[in-house]
Parts: sequence; structure tokens; C-alpha cells
Amino acid sequence: MPKLEEFNDLSLPPETFTVPDLFTAQVRRTPHAPALVAPEGRFTYAELGTRVFQLARTLRAQGLGPEDMVGVRFQRSAEMVVSVLAIMVAGGAFVPIDPAWPTLRRRKVLSDARARFVVSRTIEDDGVPTVEVDLGSWKWAGEQGDPLDLRIEGARLAYVMFTSGSTGTPKGAMIRHDAIAERLRWQVKDLFGFGADGASLFKAPLTFDISVNEILLPLVCGGRTVVAEPDGELDPGYLVDLIEAEKVTFVYLVASMLDILMEAAEGTGALSSLRHVWCGGEVLTPSLFKRFREQLDTTMYHGYGPAETTIGVSHVIYRDRAQRLATSIGLPNPHTQLHVLDATLTPLPPGEVGELYVGGFLLGRGYVSSGSLTAARFVANPFAGGGSRLYRTGDLVRWNERGWLEFVGRADNQVKIRGMRLELEEVEASLEAHPRVRRAAVLVSKEVASPKLVAFVVPEGVAEKDLADEVRTWAADRLADYMVPSAVTVLAALPLTVAGKVDRRALADPDVIMNEGLIRN
Repeated sequence: MPKLEEFNDLSLPPETFTVPDLFTAQVRRTPHAPALVAPEGRFTYAELGTRVFQLARTLRAQGLGPEDMVGVRFQRSAEMVVSVLAIMVAGGAFVPIDPAWPTLRRRKVLSDARARFVVSRTIEDDGVPTVEVDLGSWKWAGEQGDPLDLRIEGARLAYVMFTSGSTGTPKGAMIRHDAIAERLRWQVKDLFGFGADGASLFKAPLTFDISVNEILLPLVCGGRTVVAEPDGELDPGYLVDLIEAEKVTFVYLVASMLDILMEAAEGTGALSSLRHVWCGGEVLTPSLFKRFREQLDTTMYHGYGPAETTIGVSHVIYRDRAQRLATSIGLPNPHTQLHVLDATLTPLPPGEVGELYVGGFLLGRGYVSSGSLTAARFVANPFAGGGSRLYRTGDLVRWNERGWLEFVGRADNQVKIRGMRLELEEVEASLEAHPRVRRAAVLVSKEVASPKLVAFVVPEGVAEKDLADEVRTWAADRLADYMVPSAVTVLAALPLTVAGKVDRRALADPDVIMNEGLIRN
């Protein structure tokens, strides 16, 4: 049996890169090769590079400096890709802003990030200046379109990804240039052998960190990024047709979407171009894995990792006839250390369940504008010096005897809805901010295939009949759509444990609520 110290990769990359350097080199190397396929048109590396460099110069001229934040507010489009690259090339850090977010949430994220600008097709009331980016009426053609003579330091920020926070507000994970570039280098060189004949499907929301992988993976090695139209990810027939027409070779899919996509393509060869299918975010069930093996003759990768760790920290590769590993989240990624620890930060032997802590080169820098939260989740590394840190994931895991990690559950109230992580406390805090709500509790429904959020609220004073609908509207005006409860139940009181905490197990049992007379009439 391997020793615990043999489970991890303690190395550092022999050399580091940045995405701006890799992309610029590719523009010079293959200017006439196809780079981007989008609803707005097709672009060679030279055409894409020209727009990226022109926008980067525009941002620099308007005062963008190293690590300055820029919001990116578009529906999925060629403009979104151009903007992400231009902000990085200009030395700034991009902050994804979903146009569908309520105004209050957009303004809160941009304020917390201290964003200098927003790039967008339209001007909205976001509290910061807007730089208009529209390829149909390109305003920046007067700028030089050749590469910038600007050195980007790898330790600088490349992007800030906001996720749900337990304090009631979103938290922004800060990721470095050299970290995302190393993640891409590993996939290009060591994992996929990605190159000029590779094509990645970009269909995830930019607010979901795997989108960064979908966009950039081809563009640092001469491949093509294929952009799905807005809301195209909701139409499996459209995605199947797009994969077939553009000969897509790489897709990232949460398990539920993989299931739907295979159903839409069943009996056809529409997915035959796929060489690499990365599945994550949800449980890979035995039945889904069996269907995948029966329908597709390609490699599946199953990955795990929070946004704070540059997309992922571990992976499993299923090639040929490899059997599914029921609860495994795999082996550590390169330059990554995974520790299973008890409450005293003592390593646990294989078979014992503890909390997963992550260290290594790809670890993020913490949370933007939140020193206290960073200190709580990014703790001093007791196994290494030099001021290194470990990220406390909140996931309960155990090592097996082969040195693979097995996922057991959560140690806190973080859950996943539609593949997106969220903290139940953030939803609860938003509901409790309603002037007619005294207490709120939120939990996840029991449907395995498509879990939903359900909320229970205790009113201030007399509960009016429309309170449940009013609370859902309130939440929709303040939270991302996947965080809005599907149902709200008004209770006379929340059931409590003997310790005085909310009894979530009782809330999940309708009989308990009815029998104890907790429902408001």
C-alpha cells in the first residue's frame, strides 16, 4: 500500500507561462488558421488577434492597469471571447457578470471587485463606466491591431470568479495568470494532445469556471473555439447538430446534460467527432456511465475541484473498457497536494473520513476584498513552509488503498444545483432580508436527477396569503436564477433540534411538519 506522502505531486512547473503570451505566439504562428466559430461569424487567428489587441489598447488608454478588474457582461458571443482575451492581454483581470443577474447582484459583485469598467454591448445601471464592445459596429478599429509589447507577470490576477457565499453575499475567488496557463498546458500537452485539429465547445455560462477552460483551451495551441448561441445549452438537439457540423472534439458536460445529449444523438453518428468528454459537477451514475460506453467510443474524464483551485484538483480517466469507480474523484492533478485531515489538521490514514484540504501551485490567492473570509478558508499549511496555504474545501473524503480519493459528502451547507455550487446560507440571508420574513431555512429536494431548492419561511406577524409568491419574487430580484427556491412554504415556526438549531431533517419530512402543526393556515 502506498504511503500517504506518495499520494501527492509536490513538484512545481519547470517553467511558467501566461495565456496572453501563448495566445499572442499562436496568432503570430498561424495567422490564417481558423480560431473562433460563433453566431457572429468565423474568425482566423489574425482576425481574432486584431480585435483582441485593439480592445486591449483601448482599455489601457482608458487607464486599465495591472490587476485592475473589468466586468464582462454579455450573452455568450464572439464579443465575450474577444473581451476575455483583451482584458488578460491588457494586464487586467476579468470578472464574469451574467446579464440575467438582477441589478442589485451585478452592482454588488462589481463593487466588491472594485471594477474599473464593464465591457458590454449595452449600457446598464451597473455603477461603473461601460466600454462598448460590438463586433457589428466595431468602434476601436483606429487602434493598432498588432500584439502589445507588454509583459504580464504570472503572479498577477487573470480573473475573479464569484460564487455563492455563506455570509449572505457572493465571494470572488482570485486566480493567477500562471495558474490558469499551467492548467491549460497540462491538458494540451499531457492529457489531450490538443492541437490544430482540436475544437472545444463553449456552452457553459461565463460565471461557471469551466467556461474559462472551454474558451481558452484551443486558443493557446492552434485549435478552434466553437461558441454556442445564447441559451443554446438548453437545446440538446441544437448542441448535437453544432457538435456534428463543426466537428467538435472536446466537451465539458455535467452528468445530467451528458444524459440528455446522448439521448438526443441516440441512433446517429452525430457525436462521432468527440475525442474527449469531460464530465463533472454532478454524480456520474452507473446507468449513465453504461449508456456512455454503449453509445460513444471515446475517452471520458471525470474531474473534481472548486473555483478557488483553478477549476480542478483531481481527475479520473476512463479509457477503452475501464470500469466506473463508484465514488472516486480520482488522483491529484499535477503540482497539487490533497490532504485528508481531522479537526486538528492531522492527516488521516486510508479508509478514514476527513475534510479535504488543497495545496499546490494552482491554488487561488483567496477572495477579493475579503481578508476575513480568505483567512477562514485559506489556512496556513502545516506541511510546508514559506507561507504556503491550504484551501479548506468543506468536502468530506477518504483515501482508498490505491491512493485515489473517494467523495463522501459535505461538512457544511454548500450544495450543487445544475452543476453550480451555492451556499444555503446566502439564499437564507436573502430571504430573511425580506421585511415580512422573520426566519428562513433552505434545503435541497430529494430528486437525484434534478435537485431543487425549497424554502421555508416564518413571517413577521400575520402571514398574508401572497407571502410565498412575494418571497420568490424578492429572491428572483436579488439572486442568480439557479439560487431562487422552486417552492416556498410559510411555517408558524421552524422545527428545532435539542441544541436549538434548525432541524433540517424534520423540514425534509412533510409528515413531521403537518403533525406538529407548523404549517401556516
